[in-house]
Amino acid sequence: MKLPRLAVPLLSLVIVAAAPVPSAAAHRATPLVSPGTWLTDADYPRDAARAQIDGTTAFRLELDKAGVPQRCTITSSSGSALLDNATCDKLMIRARFTPAKDARGRAIADVYNGRITWRLPDPNAPAQMMSIPHMIKVTFYVNPDGTTSDCTATLNDVDPGPPEMCANMVLNRHFPVQNDAAGKPIRQKLRMIMGIEKVANQP
Repeated sequence: MKLPRLAVPLLSLVIVAAAPVPSAAAHRATPLVSPGTWLTDADYPRDAARAQIDGTTAFRLELDKAGVPQRCTITSSSGSALLDNATCDKLMIRARFTPAKDARGRAIADVYNGRITWRLPDPNAPAQMMSIPHMIKVTFYVNPDGTTSDCTATLNDVDPGPPEMCANMVLNRHFPVQNDAAGKPIRQKLRMIMGIEKVANQP
């Protein structure tokens, strides 16, 4: 599975099925969003990019009963600590799962295995350009504690839009809290708009 491309491609993300482990899970944990949205081109470690380092990192995530990673282990190194560390750092923050359940429907811990291929672009490849118009709107709520929820994204006002926008820009992040006139924190509905459109043709 490859990451969606918004600019020069740097990463490809390949997910393999979780290896059998001693578990009472009748239903294994599954990602809440496409694993291809867990990392973006912007996550490529700068020192690794400057040194022209690429490679494939295999990992294991140990999940709690809520489907939140508690530990990330590198099971096969890319050969670069920069890439391996970036893999676990980002997945611990962004990877979230529907909890595994036992035969009685109770949530239980589980593990998830996968691998990420960090790949530098071909300098001779032609530049890629997104379609025009390309207008993305991300709508979400900031809760009274600063956490975010109920995020949706549209592309050119078509719903649904790119799911990676919510995963990478909104969810699992904290935003400033607003208070009402009495000083009580309130829930806010916010929208981010970004994009590109053609203004005119030039002879």
